[in-house]
Amino acid sequence: MLDILATNRDLNVDIREELAMLTIEVEKLATYQMGLDKGMEAGIEKGMETGLERGIERGIEKGAKAQSLAIAKNLLDCGTAIEVIVLATATIA
Repeated sequence: MLDILATNRDLNVDIREELAMLTIEVEKLATYQMGLDKGMEAGIEKGMETGLERGIERGIEKGAKAQSLAIAKNLLDCGTAIEVIVLATATIA
């Protein structure tokens, strides 16, 4: 409550100093719990977005590699020179 009152009145109060003087267990305050919950939700969401992006990138890389290997195999089966295969598949991966 002290932090809300200080904010509402534009007071430059050192909340940490005040809380230390009051010897309150900050972790038990409802505002602390609300902030913690909001931070955890944001962290989970950010982590899911990052994981999804990385998964898509890795999937694209694996798909390109598989495509290069398939093309190289087909070209080898046709008797194409290795130098040509390297040039043909280098632009894919």
